[in-house]
Amino acid sequence: MFWLIYIPCSLILSYLIGLFFKGKIKKLIIFSTIVILLTPAQIEISTNNYAPAVFTFLFNSLLEHNYSLRVLRPIFLSFPISLFLLGLTVFFKKKFF
Repeated sequence: MFWLIYIPCSLILSYLIGLFFKGKIKKLIIFSTIVILLTPAQIEISTNNYAPAVFTFLFNSLLEHNYSLRVLRPIFLSFPISLFLLGLTVFFKKKFF
């Protein structure tokens, strides 16, 4: 239930952040914020419960004083891959369309 509410809110927030930018950078900003906000991370190692990685990291560091970067690993993996795919899409779009 949480993800059904969180995903549309993340998409709307990414779009609203993108409204502050113009031109080619707007697409990059919207796509980057979507990737950062929607990347899931395991809350605990022993369970299969997932939550957004950014907010899990903030919760762990601010409230639990657990300064581990373990929950940010999915973002470190998904962000470069998504930027590569976005660049590949833009390249093929310019080349063939």
